Amino acid sequence: MSPKRNRPKASKDSAPPPGKSAGEVSANNDSAREDPVGLKQRLEFLQLEPADAARLRSLAAALEPQMTEFVERFYEHLFAFGETSRFLRNPELVARLKQSQRDHFQSMLAAPWDEDYSARRRRVGDVHAQVGIEPHLFLGAYNQYLQFALRALAETQPGAPPEYIEAIGSLWKAVMLDVGLTLHAYFQQATLSLRQALDMVWQANHELRQFAQFTSHDLKTPLATVANLCDEALDEFAGQMPAAARELIEAARNRTFRMSRMIDELLSSTISLEPGDAGEEEPGGVSSELALTEAIDRVRPILDEKRIELVLPAHFPRVAGDRVRIREAFYNLLSNAAKFIERRPGRIEVSVESRGPVALFVFADNGPGIPAEELERIFVPFRRLPMHRDRPGSGLGLYFTKNLVEQQGGRVWAESEPGRGSRFFVQLNLPATEPVAK
Repeated sequence: MSPKRNRPKASKDSAPPPGKSAGEVSANNDSAREDPVGLKQRLEFLQLEPADAARLRSLAAALEPQMTEFVERFYEHLFAFGETSRFLRNPELVARLKQSQRDHFQSMLAAPWDEDYSARRRRVGDVHAQVGIEPHLFLGAYNQYLQFALRALAETQPGAPPEYIEAIGSLWKAVMLDVGLTLHAYFQQATLSLRQALDMVWQANHELRQFAQFTSHDLKTPLATVANLCDEALDEFAGQMPAAARELIEAARNRTFRMSRMIDELLSSTISLEPGDAGEEEPGGVSSELALTEAIDRVRPILDEKRIELVLPAHFPRVAGDRVRIREAFYNLLSNAAKFIERRPGRIEVSVESRGPVALFVFADNGPGIPAEELERIFVPFRRLPMHRDRPGSGLGLYFTKNLVEQQGGRVWAESEPGRGSRFFVQLNLPATEPVAK
């Protein structure tokens, strides 16, 4: 069935995953910057409010006179353990770390809670993860903070009035925010390490590359035979054939040639280029319409068989990147959606809009949807949903899609609700010097 074309509509449903601007977190920061760790949601969940920030700032004055002594005793504690003392052999480094420790604690009490604060905390966690400091050692520092603060405040606030109790509660919540923000970097670092390991496996698997080359040859040989047979039939019997029969044979021959070229392109894209290499980019970008049209042509049989309606946007931007890889990413998303749509009538809608320097493609379907607990793991290699384990498939399609898009400097993610379909988002860069319109 022929695709319908409509103009893309901007809606909140087609927005990227939650990532609020810093201006929503702090009245002192009006710039709309991406919030990759959900700072606003963390503040709301911990119930950290302006009153908490005011109480923390009031604690700073009470703790300041003992701050230097605390830092000295804190590092004496670190020197007492081999696990931590091995990082502290350079006196100049220790002096800098002591000042950083003091600044870190003071900034916690200042309670800015904006994107800059979040970014600094994540950098701290990233550095600790990179140098190999285990999380339990890192968390021990926060225990030292609390022990120091509680003892110091108990001395200055005998009788523990209600204001003191509230201040301690605010401090505890602030520490939990700090822990969450900083440990986030540990998980990012672990994910990065896993991805690097997968890339190393991919690069090192020379036998797999040879297999792909041999397989492509084995696939192209019968295709060439079919094309030659079509040519012979046309040469020998064209005059005896009805016009419709000639058209069918010519169409078969053309599709055979197209399949042969596609095998060459796939081999060049997946074997010749190294992971992370975006390939040869065309000046002015590549046609996203052509990439999508080629992907649709391959998935057309299943669309027609299942009577799935395909809706396309009226206009397509040119995008930066390698057309073959973009086409394969689009094909994987269309094929994946079509495979699991059982509803009648089935529907896949592709929309696209330009957002500053990027184009956002949205592939929305009315399939069964994906459970929330599985949504974050669908791009993991060999990961298949329990409901789909009885169906053919390797569990690698979405993993390859993610890699193909990221190799173009883009990103891909999904939103879904069981029973109401899924939306897959592909963000690609626009050419730097060319107009957005096709």
